[in-house]
Amino acid sequence: MSDMFDDDDLDEVDAFANPEDELINADPQEGSTLDARRRLENMLEEKRLRDELDDFVDY
Repeated sequence: MSDMFDDDDLDEVDAFANPEDELINADPQEGSTLDARRRLENMLEEKRLRDELDDFVDY
């Protein structure tokens, strides 16, 4: 049987890699902007749904 992958093609995975390191090293200003944007989008969606429900109840 032949090998499907050559040993040179395989990437070594760091067993001690910490995925939180990427979060810690992320730009804090960018993160807060994304959080604020997400909160605003959620508020707008909630308002839209509330208005839609109010319109439905009016009938």
